[in-house]
Amino acid sequence: MRIVLPLIALAVATAAAPAPQPGSRPPSRELPAHGDPGERACRDRIQEVRDERGLPRLDRDNAKPDEPLLIAAVDMRIGNCAVMVMYNDTSDVRELPTAPGGPPRVQRIPGQ
Repeated sequence: MRIVLPLIALAVATAAAPAPQPGSRPPSRELPAHGDPGERACRDRIQEVRDERGLPRLDRDNAKPDEPLLIAAVDMRIGNCAVMVMYNDTSDVRELPTAPGGPPRVQRIPGQ
């Protein structure tokens, strides 16, 4: 009797979970296309907020690739647009980075 009850519970628990179909992928949040009007509106809204706060315009040409930036771990939205907040200056808000195009790939971490 002690063995029968756990076996019944195991059978009921495994029968309730649907088996994944071969080749199926779990649903994921789709990223907007680069030219999506919503993305452009968010970019414009973020720039308006930066202008109001007296922050410089964000431009890849003046970015310093060797200077890492620390990001505060907060969930902040400005006009339904998710933004990153810089740790050292919480008034500094920036656009979330987009995922790189193409299939995912593995990279070795330098120095290890």
